[in-house]
Amino acid sequence: MTVATIDDQARDHVSAAFRAENVAPYGSQDDVQKIVARGPRGAVVVAGLAVVMLLAIWFAFFVFVFLPRGPVG
Repeated sequence: MTVATIDDQARDHVSAAFRAENVAPYGSQDDVQKIVARGPRGAVVVAGLAVVMLLAIWFAFFVFVFLPRGPVG
């Protein structure tokens, strides 16, 4: 049994994302432009929280591990 190297039915396939009933309505084009104009605030908040947590962990490590050991040498 051999597998066909060319899929003759691929050109007839329509993604579900192109069907209107599968896409959530966001309002008019102007509403979408207002949402997009505000930018990716959620991603900036998540990235900011990650940086703050990283710095807090580093500071705690510095205070509780390095300072109690004293100076090197």
